[in-house]
Amino acid sequence: MDALSSLLQNLQPRASVFFTGEKCGNFSIDTSGTGRANFHVIARGQCWMSINSRLDPRPLQAGDLVLLPHDAPHALLPHAQGELPDNSSEGYVSLICGFLDFDSNRANPVLAALPDVIVLRAEEHPEDGWLDLLLQFMKHEAQREAPGMNIVIDRLSEVLFLFILRALIDRQEQSPEFLRAFADPAIARALGAIHERPGDPWSLEQLADVAALSRTAFINRFRELVGITPAAYLVQYRMDQASSWLRQGTISMDEIAERCGYNSTAAFAKAYKKTTGLAPGTVRRGSRSSI
Repeated sequence: MDALSSLLQNLQPRASVFFTGEKCGNFSIDTSGTGRANFHVIARGQCWMSINSRLDPRPLQAGDLVLLPHDAPHALLPHAQGELPDNSSEGYVSLICGFLDFDSNRANPVLAALPDVIVLRAEEHPEDGWLDLLLQFMKHEAQREAPGMNIVIDRLSEVLFLFILRALIDRQEQSPEFLRAFADPAIARALGAIHERPGDPWSLEQLADVAALSRTAFINRFRELVGITPAAYLVQYRMDQASSWLRQGTISMDEIAERCGYNSTAAFAKAYKKTTGLAPGTVRRGSRSSI
């Protein structure tokens, strides 16, 4: 499994679409204020998007995708000036709108690396055509209103999020630094090794060998792209994994410690509390009480 896939699998992205339909005339759609990532697919027609009530709204056309990872205040409007002028022929748009949720009890390095607003224009879609095909499938499913439509569109929206990440990574120099790490073959190999075997006693020399870089070059490139040292990332990823296992409640503390590369439960508990501020037992008990 590649490095990005393994990270996203652990973060458990989940989409929930709450609107599929058309808006005509004067309208204002604001999905912010929930603390959740939101997204909009412009299926047909056109509209404008105002961010933080600014007076310079952005035009959106059919095929454009909008992702707001940090719940930025925004509104979709029928006209650049907000309301439509009298006798205007504008004001029609077909939309698919929804939320993206992640494992809320864990740090989310993917979302943290993303800008407040991402607009992927129709003309920026990858040339292989798969994103366009996915959007066609989503629009077709929304129009059919067949049994199970909501579940199908939710799952397709999760795939859509992955396509947006791919498109950002492909932009290279325009991509956020953390995502650029997955486009860098050397650093992606090191990340993949950590994600695949977090309990191994990784040393800087071993990770540098995986990346096929000198120790110094590896440390510098890793810090530049990921934002922290390889050692810090390894600890962070282990604790993220541990948090997930603790909440699941099906793995013993001894096994979690071993999976995270610690020789004793006491050493693991000390490292976990230092990193997260919580004792492992507190996290496990909290998970049980929420069931």
